[in-house]
Amino acid sequence: MRVPQWTVLFLADLRAVTEQERIGPGRATWLVATRPGVLATLLLRLQGAADQRVGAPLLRALNHLLTGADFVPGARIGPGLRLEHPNGLVVGAHAVVGANASLCQRVTLGERLGDNRGPEHPVLGDNVFVGAGAAVLGPVRVGCGARIGAGAVVLHDVPAGAVAVGNPAEIARRRTPRSRPRSLV
Repeated sequence: MRVPQWTVLFLADLRAVTEQERIGPGRATWLVATRPGVLATLLLRLQGAADQRVGAPLLRALNHLLTGADFVPGARIGPGLRLEHPNGLVVGAHAVVGANASLCQRVTLGERLGDNRGPEHPVLGDNVFVGAGAAVLGPVRVGCGARIGAGAVVLHDVPAGAVAVGNPAEIARRRTPRSRPRSLV
């Protein structure tokens, strides 16, 4: 029997949370009921598997109502997603997020207004951390292992392993990335 793709992705998301918090597998089921971030990832994965005309919009609305997270259908998000506090999170339709990403509350991954090229969204590599209130806007590439500081407004590419802070964001320092590009980037 073949396991549905949404199940594989959600189990990877759940594993990322349980490993980070050192929670045993027996308690993992409680996370879905007690953690808004885990519920948001479950609804996101179900949305990705649902009918795009009816099911996906309904699951998007339910996710937004219950957790405050808004994942526009069409966004591609790799396995191992961690959302500690999903309230105010917005991920645009063409955004790409690599494996093992951490997104904090009020993060926006969206298009930049005023561009005449049409909707272009960010691409985040694997193991990227985006701090609370940060916005990554337009055709921006964020390299693997990069960190975006709280409140940063990223309008230009961020190299792998770099730390970007400020409004507009600037590279504060460079680190060695923990992984090579993998799945979606």
